[in-house]
Amino acid sequence: MEQGLRVVVFAAVVVATLAVDCSTLPDGVYEAGCRSFARCTGAEVTIVDCDKGNVFNNATGSCDDPHNVPPPCGVMRDCSNKKDGKYADMDQHCASYYTCFTGKFLGHNPCPANLVFNEDLQTCDWKENVKPPCGSKTS
Repeated sequence: MEQGLRVVVFAAVVVATLAVDCSTLPDGVYEAGCRSFARCTGAEVTIVDCDKGNVFNNATGSCDDPHNVPPPCGVMRDCSNKKDGKYADMDQHCASYYTCFTGKFLGHNPCPANLVFNEDLQTCDWKENVKPPCGSKTS
């Protein structure tokens, strides 16, 4: 097992939640976020949670030190003056967001393809439903 990883295999309930059905997928990484990812091997899914302080590195397909990882996962945010909540990663064209809680940065999360982060609803959404600068909603 790679150093710095904690690997846990979950039951089919988690697989359904993550929408990863490895039975028809080639081996590889799927449903990757900044703190965890799903790996398919031999038609079985393994959920990998990165150890505290590490994030997912898309280039290597494993957890890594944030200094080695490109944005958004490798970028730390200053939450010391922010209210609890989720905030769009403007430098990533709102395709991801980060979470602040009690003045602490809790990490980034990517939005699914073609969605942007809607700060008003605190979720990823279609661009036409989101006000600028993240979306194109006019009213």
